[in-house]
Amino acid sequence: MRIEALTAKEIEQVHDAAFQTLAEVGMQVPAASALAARLRKAGLEITGDDRLLLPRAAVEAAIARAPRVVRLGTRNPSRRIVLDGSRTYVATDGCGSKTIDLETGRIRPAVLADVAASARLTDALDEYDVYWMMVSDHDVPRASRVAREYLAALQNTTKHVQMIDVSRASEARLLVRMAHELRDAGVMEEPPVSMLISVVSPLRFEPDSTEAALEFAAAGLPVVACSMPIAGVTAPATPQGMILMAHTEILGFTTLIQILHPGSPVIYCAFPAFADPRTGTTNYSDPRIFWAAAAAAQMGRSLDQPCFTSCDRSSLTLQPDMVDGGGLLDVSTLLSFEQLLLDHESLRQTRAAAAPQTLTPETLALDVIRDVGPGGHFLAHKHTIGHIREFVTQRFVEREHPGGQDDSAARDPDAWEQAGNEARRLLDSHRVEPLPQRVEASLERVIESAAA
Repeated sequence: MRIEALTAKEIEQVHDAAFQTLAEVGMQVPAASALAARLRKAGLEITGDDRLLLPRAAVEAAIARAPRVVRLGTRNPSRRIVLDGSRTYVATDGCGSKTIDLETGRIRPAVLADVAASARLTDALDEYDVYWMMVSDHDVPRASRVAREYLAALQNTTKHVQMIDVSRASEARLLVRMAHELRDAGVMEEPPVSMLISVVSPLRFEPDSTEAALEFAAAGLPVVACSMPIAGVTAPATPQGMILMAHTEILGFTTLIQILHPGSPVIYCAFPAFADPRTGTTNYSDPRIFWAAAAAAQMGRSLDQPCFTSCDRSSLTLQPDMVDGGGLLDVSTLLSFEQLLLDHESLRQTRAAAAPQTLTPETLALDVIRDVGPGGHFLAHKHTIGHIREFVTQRFVEREHPGGQDDSAARDPDAWEQAGNEARRLLDSHRVEPLPQRVEASLERVIESAAA
């Protein structure tokens, strides 16, 4: 099933408006930053008021250099990911700062053990294909925090690990060194790690995180060029204006990467959202969020680039290359192992709903209807026996959380308890193939070098 929010003419209108914005308004880059110096050296214009102006021809040429297929490495070859438009992969949500303790039920600061546990639980859940860094820990020194998180995830899942809390070039360089160690040891042939970095809406490159993305691009590691506009706050108050903002920012980010590191893998990523008109906070329960996710997916696909979108689990019906799939509450700040199980179940249901239903003589079942005839039943028919395995049953029964918030009044206590019991069972029983000892030791040496 495919849903489209924009006509071909409307897609062109958004493209044209984005090109105009980049050429006439530009993207902010602090003129005194090292990033600005690099861009000037590459022949780009930065105005006196810190604006990087990008003419349409430069943007189109840069976008044409971006690879049309991006691969993400995994320790388990059967789980490798190829973003080529043929299927949709699901990532967990991220990146929170707090955790609902699975044993006590209390909310506490996230720690490195939560990274390990959430990665292992994700490894056990078939609907998730990518482990986003679900939380940033509070118990590891800052210099090695990101590298420690990556190692903890690697130790607990054979799925691809995507980092989303890298904020400095030094952190990115550590991850690049770890990726080289994994490749050289033959643990993964394809990129062992990818990184999501977001433009700061509206229209601003944050120098430190942008430099981190460029470190990845220079190493040939995939960068998710992300925009997270909020309609009415960091984007125009209309869904269409919000999509224009996201598209403009991603085009600008991709252009910057491709000018400095031509041919490096980039993934188009738009996470649009609306503001709550009463508080100004992010509001994922606005009913237009589904249209926004559909439009974002279409704009990414129109560039013939790998496309990643979010905001609603129904995004699976839009057939982007990637969507994020849950596990966090309170506007993606609070890790819940129970919610990871509940969202996994919802994803399983949604995948079934979004799957194409091909009409063939077997599926149309005219001969079966003729065979059973008026007044009969289909329960014992061999056709039913053959197809009933395709039926989807719901493991946990719960009422929908409004907007994905941590609303105890909306939570079904039985479903929550069942999900918690299943999470504990999987964490106790699921085993992940360990990293080779020599590889783990080499990764430890890389991390220790950060403190030296």
